[in-house]
Amino acid sequence: MNEELVEKIEKAGEQKAQEEGLEAAVVKQKVTWLIFSINEKKYAIKSAEVHEILKDLTVYSLPFLPSYVEGLINRRGDPFTVLNPLAVFGDAEAKPPKEPLFLVFNRQDDQLALHISDIHLFYDVEESEVHLMPSGEGGVYLGTIDYDHEDAHEEIPALDCEAFELMLRRDLGNA
Repeated sequence: MNEELVEKIEKAGEQKAQEEGLEAAVVKQKVTWLIFSINEKKYAIKSAEVHEILKDLTVYSLPFLPSYVEGLINRRGDPFTVLNPLAVFGDAEAKPPKEPLFLVFNRQDDQLALHISDIHLFYDVEESEVHLMPSGEGGVYLGTIDYDHEDAHEEIPALDCEAFELMLRRDLGNA
């Protein structure tokens, strides 16, 4: 329904521009990403995938879980599974960040959080500046985004929230 409305508005704008002898402006789609760090390395996640950021909560460890599951945090009586992203990225010996800062995914069916070190900023990126990996090849990585700041350019790994949940379900046997 909303897509149809947007399409009608765009067509009306193009038609008006053509009537006035103007070229229809090309609208570049932008996506907002949250740039954060884990132990000094920057990562990005679509801002729509972030529910909230929590600070100063205790992680309660649980036995017999995969090494990348740190434990649970209690947010207003609701338990959230905390993942150590460094262990997910392949460094099983990596200790999670010292800071008690958690990025909670915006999920309807699960309550997952990543243990992170710092939040940097929300950054608008044009679709052309997002470099996606072929489907299924990136693991928890969606691809990279181009990040330009202070006369510098970086390619920042973009994380795939869905992949974290799939990995956890696979390793726990869909429990």
